[in-house]
Amino acid sequence: MRFPTKSVMGLVALLGATSAANAAIINPGFENGTTSSWTTIGDVIVTPSTNVLTFNGVNWTVNAFETQMAQLNPGNANVSTIETALGLTLGTLQNPNANGGVFTDAAAIYQTFAANAGDTISAWWNYVATDYIPFNDPAFVILKDPNGAFFVDTLASIHGDGIAVGTAGNSGWHLFSQTALLTGDYTLAFVTTNDKDQILDSVLFVDNGEGTCEPVCVALPDPETEVPEPATLSLLGLGVAGLVAARRRRKSA
Repeated sequence: MRFPTKSVMGLVALLGATSAANAAIINPGFENGTTSSWTTIGDVIVTPSTNVLTFNGVNWTVNAFETQMAQLNPGNANVSTIETALGLTLGTLQNPNANGGVFTDAAAIYQTFAANAGDTISAWWNYVATDYIPFNDPAFVILKDPNGAFFVDTLASIHGDGIAVGTAGNSGWHLFSQTALLTGDYTLAFVTTNDKDQILDSVLFVDNGEGTCEPVCVALPDPETEVPEPATLSLLGLGVAGLVAARRRRKSA
């Protein structure tokens, strides 16, 4: 079970309450092939089903609910920029890394939309770690209500809060859903981060329905073997450039 890392809201209820309708999020599934009606910070693209290759050669195929989904890769932005854009107090997004660490870069997507009291505000997400312990790379969801109060939750990480997927793990697709208690404008945001480095991204996908992934979408924790030996780390340095180049080629295709 996941609990909010910070919640000053008290103005949304968990799924299960009677809802009048779905909130009027525009372009929720990115089916027009763009992020139109969403604001993006950092490296955010719209992609069909795609592959994510981890540092140790695990090749996750992540499939969109229909034909498209948003893909967030940390890069070209930092957490403080995202917090400022959303109106959060600096330091609101915390790094739940028992080994210590600092955010190095991040990416975000968010939209402001109208909702009536009782409406359901929801989106599906999938988190894939390409990195390993002691890196943590948490991903977050933020919901801002009409009074400017925030609900903030850690969705997933490698070995911290939310769903801890472990080295090179995949959270699977999960539903974020809240029921609005006020009528007015809400802002829904998703954020993914890098912790300690800027090389191996943890990727966050967002869609309006439950996609699939191959192999089966499950976390792959293996605490006894998650930290590579020094020799492995030296070899990893040689392979990272190839992974980054492959990712860039895939984006430009």
